[in-house]
Amino acid sequence: MQRECPTAGVITHPRNPVLSLILCSRNDQYMGNSRWRLETALNYVARNVQELGREADVEVLVADWGSEIPLRDVLQLSPAAARIVSFLLIPPEIACPLQGDSAFPEVLALNAAARRVRGDYIGRIDQDTLVGGRFLDSFFELYEGRRQLEIPLRSALLFANRRQIPYRFAVRCPSFGMVERFVIWFGRWLQVDNHLKHRPGFFYASYVGMWLLHRDLWNECRGYDERLIYMNWMETDMILRMKQEYTVVDLGQLVGHDFYHLEHYHPRAPKRATGHRKVNPHMDLDNPANVFRLNSETWGLLQHPLDVVPYARRSDIQTPSLDGPLLEFPAFVLSLLIIGTQIIWDGSIKLSIRLFSLFSTWRRRAGIAWKTVRGEPVMRWPRLLIRLWTERKSTQVV
Repeated sequence: MQRECPTAGVITHPRNPVLSLILCSRNDQYMGNSRWRLETALNYVARNVQELGREADVEVLVADWGSEIPLRDVLQLSPAAARIVSFLLIPPEIACPLQGDSAFPEVLALNAAARRVRGDYIGRIDQDTLVGGRFLDSFFELYEGRRQLEIPLRSALLFANRRQIPYRFAVRCPSFGMVERFVIWFGRWLQVDNHLKHRPGFFYASYVGMWLLHRDLWNECRGYDERLIYMNWMETDMILRMKQEYTVVDLGQLVGHDFYHLEHYHPRAPKRATGHRKVNPHMDLDNPANVFRLNSETWGLLQHPLDVVPYARRSDIQTPSLDGPLLEFPAFVLSLLIIGTQIIWDGSIKLSIRLFSLFSTWRRRAGIAWKTVRGEPVMRWPRLLIRLWTERKSTQVV
């Protein structure tokens, strides 16, 4: 039985934002130029918020986990981003003991951010995901009642998969103008990253573009399971716990998957998290744990007096120009031609490897089949091959 979320005990100041976007990062070089990816994501969402005239309604909080030199001191943010972006500083002396053998405990960083934002709704994104204007416009339509869901918005668990901006483009760290043009031109054609398409209804167990819900729901379930300090399954676990009492909504379908991930996995390398960070244990989607609330009352590092600080507007930090000159356009087109050639080449190599694998598999199976029927009358071949196929399916030997 579904129920609406509770509202008692939460007082919202009239000047508080409506939407708080939370993300976590660190001043390092994780899988390439992670700082450029973060800058681009922050400047992109700020640009869209500004164009909608919603700067008073949206805040962005970056949980800066264990940076020796804080991100706020080194990022190049636009004036629009500087107005809405703040940083939750989690210094190394706090971060290192808490993370143990985890390279980056996202659950701890994001829970800490969720407990300190001010918005009515909390949306979690990755530090290299671009949030589109179509999503922002649709969200405020829902919030202001100009558009309706089948259930109350404040009781909905909204999850969206993301689209992938190709590695060959993102790895070049192009200018903001080039990134913006790329999304405008190709955004709707980019692949939606959902590796569980064969499991209808489990879209939320794939890569996150946006995980959005009312702040009361965060407080009620006490956020991410803080034992999942490694990589993967954190949103899936939280949703499986919460869907016992609330309804999951495919936000991606509502907004055309208006979230764009700056890909950092090489296209010819296996896309496995285990090659970069330790992962959490595999989760059984069909038999989830029947527990709604796991963390203690101090979830989100409430026992630590952490500071939320604004962007450091220092004179030695260059303000980026988001509107590139017209002379950049030929370079953009040339880059697309080069990138397109590389993507076709990568695809050809992948296809060749797949075809060779299929050829090897069917050659092996043909050999097994021939050994089975060799020396037998032709009339018996169908029955022998059917028996072989049945045994193969039951034992999964072939």
